[in-house]
Amino acid sequence: MDRESGNKTGGRVAFRKRNRRKGRGPSAFPRTAPACDLASHIAEAARNALLDLFGPRLIPENPFPLEIKVTVHPGPVWRAEAEPPVEHQIRAAVRETVARAEAYQYGRVYCYRCESPHCGHAVPPKPSCVFAGYAPTGLPRWEELPQVLLELRRPDVDRLYSPQGRDFLTAFLDPELLKRRQLDVFGRQSKTYDILGQIVFGFLDLVPPGSAPAKTERVAMTLQAVESRRADGSARLDLNVLARFADGSLVLDSLSGGSATHRRIFGAILEARQRIASLAPKSSNSRKSLPHDTCLRAQEILQRTARALEHLGRQAARRTSHAEDRPRERRPTSKALEDALAASEEKVLSDVYRRTIVVLGPRNRVHVFSHQGRHVTSLVLDAESVQNRLKRQRWQPMEPEEVRRFRCRAAAHGSEREKNLSAEQEAPRA
Repeated sequence: MDRESGNKTGGRVAFRKRNRRKGRGPSAFPRTAPACDLASHIAEAARNALLDLFGPRLIPENPFPLEIKVTVHPGPVWRAEAEPPVEHQIRAAVRETVARAEAYQYGRVYCYRCESPHCGHAVPPKPSCVFAGYAPTGLPRWEELPQVLLELRRPDVDRLYSPQGRDFLTAFLDPELLKRRQLDVFGRQSKTYDILGQIVFGFLDLVPPGSAPAKTERVAMTLQAVESRRADGSARLDLNVLARFADGSLVLDSLSGGSATHRRIFGAILEARQRIASLAPKSSNSRKSLPHDTCLRAQEILQRTARALEHLGRQAARRTSHAEDRPRERRPTSKALEDALAASEEKVLSDVYRRTIVVLGPRNRVHVFSHQGRHVTSLVLDAESVQNRLKRQRWQPMEPEEVRRFRCRAAAHGSEREKNLSAEQEAPRA
């Protein structure tokens, strides 16, 4: 046995010497950690990141994916680089997992049957549907707005079908009405996603992002005051807006760029959202439910918002089409080309929703062009409206070369338009 063992050892030594002479020794193939050890290190790093970010109170119950990207550089000494660093990638993956674990997701209701806000039941199936409460198994129910109003015994449902299409109705729904069919075992008493009150209203004729101005959709909206839990267990209070176009895009963004009535509705929603959020507890460590008077105050804010929206609906019904469009006629179209050529690069922006180019001129002038340089429209917007579009990244900066090409095309279209106007003016003389 000793002789056999010695022979084997000697053979391995000779093999290593031959490999060194051929340039394939340990220096060319450095030893790496076994896969199981490497996986253990990653798991430990993920655990430490979770504890560091959220403390020991949050432990995910289910496995979650964690992808790490590195670049390997071959050479005499192989090395790997990661951008961002591996630790940052692990922390980002852990943070995303925790975010997905939260029951509250803006624009989605929580489905107690699937135990998730990410299933297909969490969003309205059609633009005309509103949230109608939970089924016994915690499944969200969506119904057409007129049907919900009929169940509430509203006598004026026929106003939704006025020939002008400008009238809309609003209704406040008590939370007990929404949860009366829901069983306790399927979340009736749960604080995972607790609806404190709800408003439904519609219909609104709105243009989906990226569509032509003439292509409107009739949409209904649901506003919910919701108490839920953050990843660390603390209470949070939000106003959730449930409304989507047929393509799945959110409705709220289109309100701010619509008619004067739509902008007032947008402002009323933002005001209610801010007031309800201000009711949330300041401490982030409390695991207790919100006080009963806080829930009542959230309901009062919703009821005042419902009355304000109802008032806007009556105003829209009284206002004629001419009165609605009259402010739009005062548009600074004559300054469009001048402002486009004189504006700095920072004020030439890309509208990612409409797929157009926006030029911010002086005195609150805003001009819209196609990417081919053709003038589409001009309007006057206050500074707050401009800032809202910039904050939501609807209007985004353009590269200097793109701005240069746009100016050239706009100038070419402007010259062509002037020639056509001159020809039209000279035609009668001939």
